[in-house]
Amino acid sequence: MPCVRPPQPEKVKALKEESFIREGKGKVKVVVESEGERLETTINGSLRSVEEIAEMLGVEAKEGKIEATVDGVKVNMKSGKLELEFENGDKMKIEKA
Repeated sequence: MPCVRPPQPEKVKALKEESFIREGKGKVKVVVESEGERLETTINGSLRSVEEIAEMLGVEAKEGKIEATVDGVKVNMKSGKLELEFENGDKMKIEKA
């Protein structure tokens, strides 16, 4: 069983969408929805693995998925798709393009 560290809010607050993307081959689509507005862009790189993001957030991945709330942000992830929902209702999705 992997060792799970407690969440570190100061570390999570410093994360940006780029933190979840690994430079290199491939493309990912980033969609941000806020107060009825939608921003969509494509970025070169690939989404980090479920295990890498679980470690970054200090949560445990179960069966290749993350379903957790970290510092008020709901995080749902499975391979190739990450969804974040913030306390103010904003949503961000990062997925393979």
